[in-house]
Amino acid sequence: MIGAGKYTEDIKEIILEVKHYLNLQKRYLAIDAAEKTTVILSAVAIAAICLLLGAIILLFLTFALAYWIGSLLNSIPLGFLATSCIVTILLVLFYSKRKAWITQPLARMMAQLFVDNKEEEE
Repeated sequence: MIGAGKYTEDIKEIILEVKHYLNLQKRYLAIDAAEKTTVILSAVAIAAICLLLGAIILLFLTFALAYWIGSLLNSIPLGFLATSCIVTILLVLFYSKRKAWITQPLARMMAQLFVDNKEEEE
């Protein structure tokens, strides 16, 4: 009977340690979620800025190309028509390759972000 008090104290300590461990795990998950959210939001922000600047650059380059082709053909409207045909061909090419160029790399990035690697944990 002397050891019964010791066992109850040990059990109380184990319960306190388990509660502390669970609290630390909860905090770790919150920090991990915040980190992953930050990575996703920063990637979205960078992509949005790059797309906006790229669209502006592409707009000016297509105008320059249209005027250049127009000067070669001695007809500005034909230059714009030729440029629009080139852009349409690029659009069809991009649309046909969207899975390989957009969907799969994005899926890989998300999988690497959310699926824990066993090597990292060890």
